[in-house]
Amino acid sequence: METKSEIRKRILALRSNLSDGDFNAKSSAIVQKVLQTAEYKEAENVLLYADYCREVMTRGIFDDAVLHKKRVYLPKVDSLTNTMEFYRVTSTSQLTRGYKGILEPREDIKNIYRLDKNEDTLAIIPGAAFDTQGYRLGYGKGFYDKYLSSKRQISTIALAFSCQILDELPHEAHDIKMDKVVTEEIIIHTLRV
Repeated sequence: METKSEIRKRILALRSNLSDGDFNAKSSAIVQKVLQTAEYKEAENVLLYADYCREVMTRGIFDDAVLHKKRVYLPKVDSLTNTMEFYRVTSTSQLTRGYKGILEPREDIKNIYRLDKNEDTLAIIPGAAFDTQGYRLGYGKGFYDKYLSSKRQISTIALAFSCQILDELPHEAHDIKMDKVVTEEIIIHTLRV
């Protein structure tokens, strides 16, 4: 069986090779599917990512969430501790290049996400590869697994192109399964254990 590193390299190469036309059309199709999910419609808080390096584009979700008065939070990485926190943003002008050149909330953005059990929160998550059971292969630092491990009441939807879906990924006990994985072709629903 391939190692996580080998799988990551192979799947990211497939994703990188999508033509611009396919990349844009497939991203748009995925965004439209997400906007129709009950999890998104019911969410008061949306923990979103700023797409980077051919990840499924999230600008359409950001714009829709702001329009519908949802609170949108984007991650900021602390590379010293290998952790991240989410900060509320209302405009892309509040973002600046941070960890690995990824857009993050600026230093002056201080409104951090705090879990409130009385509010519906949806985390929309990127990744390198996913399997049909909802397991995710990230980029190797475990940021999302660490962040979500103490916040399991947050709903999770991962965004991926169909070329990123495998039958099975190697996983460990601390790996967090996604509730749904949305591709341009299908939505994979998983059961939490």
